[in-house]
Amino acid sequence: MDFPLLRFALSYPGIDLRITLVLFVLLLCFSAYWFFQKLFPHLLFGEDAPYAGYIYNAMGVVFSLVFAFVTVLVWQNYNGVSDAVAKEASTLNNVYRVFSAFPPEIDKTGKAQVRAYVKTVINEEWPLLSKNEFSLKAYKELTTLEDLAVQIKPKNMGESNAHQQLLHLTLQATELRRSRIFNAKFALAPAAWVGLGSSLMVFLIFSCLFQMKSRKIHMILIAFLSLTVVGILYFLILFIHPFLGPLAITPEPFTALLNTSWVYQ
Repeated sequence: MDFPLLRFALSYPGIDLRITLVLFVLLLCFSAYWFFQKLFPHLLFGEDAPYAGYIYNAMGVVFSLVFAFVTVLVWQNYNGVSDAVAKEASTLNNVYRVFSAFPPEIDKTGKAQVRAYVKTVINEEWPLLSKNEFSLKAYKELTTLEDLAVQIKPKNMGESNAHQQLLHLTLQATELRRSRIFNAKFALAPAAWVGLGSSLMVFLIFSCLFQMKSRKIHMILIAFLSLTVVGILYFLILFIHPFLGPLAITPEPFTALLNTSWVYQ
């Protein structure tokens, strides 16, 4: 499922995204503060404030644990996709080199096909990953590469060993590409976002229900609480989609193949 609001937020640069989150959360908290303090004062915690404080502390612990757990899951998913991209590029590099074990005509054709596929991934498929899509052209080029590897007929033991390795590497490259495309999406399901967002709302609104002698101090405390929550939320949003936002994974491992590894081959 897509999240247009998150996509819009991730279109901002890093500092702009943080400022937007700060303003949004502060506006939410101060609106709730004014709503309850002015319109529904009978709902505020008066003499019962100490007991409400105990509950609020418990809520903070539970909310922090859930938030930390979700953040770690998102971070691990991002790292997993990043590692898969690096492994995919490394596998394609090995495919490229193994073609050197075959006669010149096969070597030239195979390497040209790998180059064409890598260029398509960089120029056409990578921008599509942020939209949860993939390139049909890249898929066809990889299929052509697989067919080329399957149709090779080794003429000696050395070519036979290289052929087995080539078949293994092309299948591995296909699996890694499938993993990259499958993970080109938001790391949390809609139900998780609803649960996390509702818990955040309850936690922040609860802080507005206390009745303090100084409204100024109360608003300062709410502001600091909001800024703390924004810090965690900012980190979560930055890594929520591996191919979207200021920290989106780039095709640099693939670009390095064309610009460095295969320059003189």
